[in-house]
Amino acid sequence: MRPVVLVDSAVLDGSARAFPLEWLSGCDVRPYAPRALLQCDRSHAEVAQAVLVRSMSRVGEAELAALPALSAVATLSSGTDHLDESALRAAGVRLYTGHGGNARAVADWVQWALDRLGPPGPLTVLVVGVGAVGGLVADRLLAAGHRVLPCDPPLADAPQTAFARPWVTLAQGVAHNPDVVTMHVPLTKGGAHPTYGLLDTQHLDGWARPGCLLLNAARGGILDEASAAELVRTGRLRLALDTFAGEPRPNAGTLAACALATPHIAGHSIEGKLDVARRAVAALLAHVRLPEPPPLARTVADALARLAGADLVADSALDRCATQFARAPGEFERLRHGHLRRERLPLPE
Repeated sequence: MRPVVLVDSAVLDGSARAFPLEWLSGCDVRPYAPRALLQCDRSHAEVAQAVLVRSMSRVGEAELAALPALSAVATLSSGTDHLDESALRAAGVRLYTGHGGNARAVADWVQWALDRLGPPGPLTVLVVGVGAVGGLVADRLLAAGHRVLPCDPPLADAPQTAFARPWVTLAQGVAHNPDVVTMHVPLTKGGAHPTYGLLDTQHLDGWARPGCLLLNAARGGILDEASAAELVRTGRLRLALDTFAGEPRPNAGTLAACALATPHIAGHSIEGKLDVARRAVAALLAHVRLPEPPPLARTVADALARLAGADLVADSALDRCATQFARAPGEFERLRHGHLRRERLPLPE
């Protein structure tokens, strides 16, 4: 008997451009409307063994109560702030993510923003969060001759973690007067190291000075946007943001303060989206004892063949889309989910 899997209908109709549907050929796939998991057909909810969600579909206590047979959730995202991990653990439901799959794409966005807005080098850069994305960003910065200040208290506390530079706390990092601060942490409100409001008024005011650049391609909510916007107004800071509090309706004052703003698309390369999807789906298929999807390189090659001649977004088009989403409701999501680009670096075999 094939495992019953609830899948976001935007994945099934292709509008999310997430992955080839043949990956799920061994499953009994049942659709649910985006953001409306609780409204899915009751007969589907009662027998679903797994759910495949995107970053806008919440799974918490209410959803778990409506899915009595659920044993696994897979999310086509690196972040998990749309999921109640404590509730999942309490219910014995396994969580699978695409963590790290879009790291190179986000690192490309950081490099792109630095190329356009960064002060002359060599630079001192405070990298807040040195995981899959931040670690790659730090490695690239070091290779380019910049000074890196790594800040990641959970990693610094882990005995197996090694890095080529001494760890700093956030307070120590801003006290070094870095030229650039780039954020690469998840959004968390609990635990030993919560990140909600992490870069607050005190840290910003103690660091900002004319010429400084702040990058956030992690999550909205980790930055005090109002304080950052005021520092921009007084000429002490430049902002390049890909993520915002209140998405998909960013604050107008925050948008006006940005020297560069993009609609949460830093990780949206063809390679990155497919890698994120493959990691999540492969883990889900293993959970229900089905074969894993084809190798990533073959999937990317197939995707590029299908998209031949399509208007893939390049840097010049990114410059144009950076302000479009401020113009009308719905533009943020339309541009975000319609965005695809090639990564700058070749995919490894």
